[in-house]
Amino acid sequence: MKIPPFKEHNPPDNLGYWTNKKTGEKYGGQYISPLLIPNLKKVETGFKKAMKNKKFLADLEEQLVNHIGIVTPILRSKELEEIAGGEKKVGKIFLKRTDLHHDSSHKPVSAFSSVFFAKHILKAKKIITETGASMNARAVASACAKLNLSCEVHIGALDAEKVSLNKDITELYGADIKVCHDSTKSLLPAMAAALRSWQSDPTAMYVVGSVCGPHPYPLMVRTFASIIGRIAKKQMKDLIGKSPSTVFAVCGGGSNLSAISYPYYKEKNVDIFGIESAGEGINSGKHAATLTSKAPIGILLGQRANVLMNDDAQISMSHTEASGLDFSSSGPEICYLNSIGRIKLKATTDKDAQETFLMMCKKTGILPAIEACYVIDAAIKEIKKRKNPKENHLIHLCGSGESNVARMLKYKKDNE
Repeated sequence: MKIPPFKEHNPPDNLGYWTNKKTGEKYGGQYISPLLIPNLKKVETGFKKAMKNKKFLADLEEQLVNHIGIVTPILRSKELEEIAGGEKKVGKIFLKRTDLHHDSSHKPVSAFSSVFFAKHILKAKKIITETGASMNARAVASACAKLNLSCEVHIGALDAEKVSLNKDITELYGADIKVCHDSTKSLLPAMAAALRSWQSDPTAMYVVGSVCGPHPYPLMVRTFASIIGRIAKKQMKDLIGKSPSTVFAVCGGGSNLSAISYPYYKEKNVDIFGIESAGEGINSGKHAATLTSKAPIGILLGQRANVLMNDDAQISMSHTEASGLDFSSSGPEICYLNSIGRIKLKATTDKDAQETFLMMCKKTGILPAIEACYVIDAAIKEIKKRKNPKENHLIHLCGSGESNVARMLKYKKDNE
């Protein structure tokens, strides 16, 4: 399959901001220690150079095709169609199966691309990263093993317990894992620890696991990840002769959503839905639904974006069963697109996602990552509401759920 070339549809300005022209609100930027500005400038300059380097891009694509296995299928799910009401009432449902990538998620695409960039453009000797569900860390560690680079991973103590299998696989790939016991013991303090480590090591490059952080990371990760959407867009055209009516993806930091939806930003006839975790419910205050809950603008981990905060303007702890969604903000470009109405945000509770996990296992024979279950639940509900038999729906099934099995078996037993 010939992979469509990248086209920039929505660039930030030179300072890394996406600006809502109606409100003047800015998203992005570089709110970071002055000691890290030279590091960021090196990454930004290198990224611009890389995107003009035809040999680098061709070599990277060859690796993504033959090592990551990036051309995963889009498969129709008649089972989900029946659950939603049947093809004659709701149309067709397709799953983009990035759970079938090397290392079982969408993360290896941007992770491998970033590590490949670090080695061949920046000449880095070491990679530093952070993780929540450990899928990013697992993917980064795998890439470092293949490309012969050392790897340092920061993970929150609570996440390390939730996804111990992925953490163990990451360690087997040779990563030096540093468990973070600070603050919330989740993704937020792990990212802060990774940035501090990068500041002290000039031979390293920091690899971000999502479309978050200081410029140029949101742009760079989105650009690398969007090859998933470029492939999916061509596959859908081959399958149905046109673009889908809807695109659904889960949204924590936003890499999952950006990866599949970016090529559709300019297609106004395609509705794009990002699905956040409602945790125990939006009104409970225990959730990770930054945009659905209309969180205010704040500064977090080097970016200006919507941020979960309490009444005293302090960062609120996110709450969700899915470690990959356990973040108190979202990527600046995602926040911008939400502000102009280009993407629509919805949220699924932990309980509904857990029930969807069990349903997917029993009804489809697929073991999905718990993160994917938030979007599947919300997509079925939205498709039922639309009641349009002429529509075609694309859902991003972003990962495999091996690391969720123990907790889901306990949930199943506790609720029998």
